[in-house]
Amino acid sequence: MDDNLESIISRRSFLRRGSCAALGMGGLLAQLHTLRVTNAVLANTAFNDYRALVCLFMFGGNDSGNTLIPISGGNQNYSDYTASRGNAVSLPLNTLGPTTINPGNGGGRSFALHPALSGVANLFNQGHAAVLANVGSLVEPLTLASYQNRSGVRPAQLFSHNSQQELWQVSTADATGRIGWGGRVADVLQSCGANPDATVSMNISLAGSNYFLRGNQVSPYATAPGGAAGLSTSGLASATDEREAIRAAHADLIALQHNPNYSARNEITKAYADIVDRSLTSGAEVTTLFSKSTALTTPVPGTGLAQQLATVARLIERGQSDLSHNRQVFFVSIGGFDTHNGLIGPHADRLTQVNDALVYFWNALGQINMRNKVTTFTASDFGRTQVSNGDGSDHGWGGHHLIMGGDQVDGGKLYGSFNDITVGGPEDTGNGRFIPSTSVDAYSFELARWMGVPDSEMSTVFPNLARFLDVANPTTHLGFMA
Repeated sequence: MDDNLESIISRRSFLRRGSCAALGMGGLLAQLHTLRVTNAVLANTAFNDYRALVCLFMFGGNDSGNTLIPISGGNQNYSDYTASRGNAVSLPLNTLGPTTINPGNGGGRSFALHPALSGVANLFNQGHAAVLANVGSLVEPLTLASYQNRSGVRPAQLFSHNSQQELWQVSTADATGRIGWGGRVADVLQSCGANPDATVSMNISLAGSNYFLRGNQVSPYATAPGGAAGLSTSGLASATDEREAIRAAHADLIALQHNPNYSARNEITKAYADIVDRSLTSGAEVTTLFSKSTALTTPVPGTGLAQQLATVARLIERGQSDLSHNRQVFFVSIGGFDTHNGLIGPHADRLTQVNDALVYFWNALGQINMRNKVTTFTASDFGRTQVSNGDGSDHGWGGHHLIMGGDQVDGGKLYGSFNDITVGGPEDTGNGRFIPSTSVDAYSFELARWMGVPDSEMSTVFPNLARFLDVANPTTHLGFMA
């Protein structure tokens, strides 16, 4: 056997004990798939560069009707917008000047982002951000006719918060699994040689538990804004001494559960011990990282989302040097987008927080020279109804999203297909619940490919992808990653 191949197999324990087989494949198919991944490893044995993906999830269902507004051009313009939305939730035209965008691929059409997104509009006009129009969960492409006569397959539990949040994060709208597409990306990347020396997971959440980062082989690490919280010593007389005592007790538990002669040893307690062990090890590394000096001096806005992204910036700054990461996937979030009542004020407040946090993050990445290595993208449960319910909007379907990055993002453009916003029009399933023209799978594919997932493994990461595009044919791709 070739010495290099032998060392690859030994070092990675034959692809982390067949991690790709653990991606849901079974029996002989799993073995064939593992062989296929071995070929991918041989073709891509080194990840010498650094790349990070940051998912910003807007919980509650962002109102896309007021996030991206047609101004002029084509058969969709500001008068169509006000006609479909009504006066109660329409934004005045004289407030949209500072956020007007003219997509370089828009054929002369003009749009405006919400007035609260002025900083994002500037990034768009500078070519550092892009907009993806009318994207949502789909099992297969649907027309209004196939939706209405049920000849097409609909995603389960449409318009339900929990179900649609899950479908966005797992990107398999007809599946029942709870493994996220960010987790599947990490599984494949790790199998192909990413982060071989790391002990902290490449998938890191700043917003608690989520489906997006959960893999079969890669378990996400959750930390708090500002760094690892560590062991709690609340109410104890001496925090330092008691913390060490607690740490020693956990160490004893871990050692005991790995002792095959321990009579009370069982899989549940062993699994718990393994989790505690990983958590303590990861926490210690992250704590050490945050104790070191930083080049980040950009003031952090005083919001939860900005604090999360500030922590992401610190983890990116020293990701390679301190954590041995050449690939990282992050999850941050903001809630409060379920605007059934009083849309105008609360929605502006939430988008102001998104705008300020993204502008901060962009400036922070500039300070550490990481703009070309980090791609940030937004996601949400769904868009909301174009038709107002009075002074709010209800649960919808397709919505508009943002992608931010440096040279790797082909910015200043509108991707996908901006939908016909006519109420009762060819894409309206009722009250302005628009059928998505782009699937979450097609959106996610672009990001996964940039991260280094081989084309041969795309069907593993996105089982339904072939229903929406041909991986081998770039003309079928969205193309927002340069």
